[in-house]
Amino acid sequence: MNPTWSLKIIQFIPVTLSLWACSFTADASSTGNGSNSVASAVAETPVRQEQIGSFEFKHPGLLNSKAELDFIKAKIKSGAEPWASSFDRLKNSGYGNLNWTPHPLSVVDANGNDASIENEDAKAAYAQALLWYFTDDDAHAKKSAEILDAWSGQLTSHASTNHQNAVVAAWCGSVLPLAAEILRSSYPQWTTNETKHFSAMLNRAYLPLVFPGNAAINGNWELAMSDALMCIGVFNEDAAVFNRGVFLWRKRVPAYFYLTTDGPTPRRPYGTSTLDSDPAIYSYWYKPSRYFDGLCQETRRDYGHHMQIGLASAINVAEIAYHQGLDLYSENEQRLITAMEFQAGPLMGKPVPSALFPDGFTASDVLPTWEIAYNHFHNRKGFALPLTENLIRAKVRGSDFTAMCNIAWESLTHAELDARVTNGISPR
Repeated sequence: MNPTWSLKIIQFIPVTLSLWACSFTADASSTGNGSNSVASAVAETPVRQEQIGSFEFKHPGLLNSKAELDFIKAKIKSGAEPWASSFDRLKNSGYGNLNWTPHPLSVVDANGNDASIENEDAKAAYAQALLWYFTDDDAHAKKSAEILDAWSGQLTSHASTNHQNAVVAAWCGSVLPLAAEILRSSYPQWTTNETKHFSAMLNRAYLPLVFPGNAAINGNWELAMSDALMCIGVFNEDAAVFNRGVFLWRKRVPAYFYLTTDGPTPRRPYGTSTLDSDPAIYSYWYKPSRYFDGLCQETRRDYGHHMQIGLASAINVAEIAYHQGLDLYSENEQRLITAMEFQAGPLMGKPVPSALFPDGFTASDVLPTWEIAYNHFHNRKGFALPLTENLIRAKVRGSDFTAMCNIAWESLTHAELDARVTNGISPR
């Protein structure tokens, strides 16, 4: 394996972002909040836009550091659990099959089957990259590179009739870089020319759709956009894009997970006037009779399904930032822990307050997330999250449901990580 590498970047100046962003064009419908373009979205960014400064990007530095990947690799080799079982699920899945054939498209129709084709190939590329790292079998590296190169050579854009292209681009724009980051850091045969083509694809087919964010739609969308921006920013060594992902996260997370200290109603999403009134927020939060500590904007939508997608995206952003030396977790620590415990309870059968679901309650499916957040708050920081832990052990780790959207193999990559492997990270 190649050693961790880094590249110094110049100090980020906010006007640079404004000038860079204005090179894109986007009509009002692209943001869904009636205002807007990329340029007008950037005009909102005085809210804590100063956070980056001068620093070095660390690689691999998305959801896992090199030290963490090496720790997992050693555990798999020794047959230790839960890593060995999680590895077997990955290797024996269709995504780990060396016969996987990519199906690249020039334009992804986000309203049709194209979206599934793209997402499946993205997850396969990541699966093959992980298998390469953990086995040293370069057939998996070649397969991952084959998938990435196929899409880099063809994809130009995402299309849709109802803005769905933005969230589809966000999901795949979060997963494809996970594969690329591992390959570029560990497989020299994936050449500089190929990485440049991949980088160019990220900039043309994903970035214009995720950069504006979307203040008015359900929060899982904007959090997924933030996830994609962080992944693209790190892979492309682009501080402006990374900064934008941090900004979207900071404005959305407090408006997505409620604490009673926020006041009688949740915080308003930043960047839209359509949700400034109490009645508008009430409808936007799917009409709860009360706001509870830990309630999510999408809890009542489909108890937990979309909330879990939103949570996964929010945590992915915080984890990537953590690996880059920026501790976003601590900024909303109580909010995230409270939300996790509140949502995990009913998914494990805990009674739900009748005031929240007076007409009865049906829990959603359990999505393959939770591990990254639990690892940070419990293993790194020492917090007890008993309901989350029970959910993970009972319904997540043993499940064959391991990947969807921008959630993939968390039990392999983050279960029981030794906190000492992150000692080289010095969060600000």
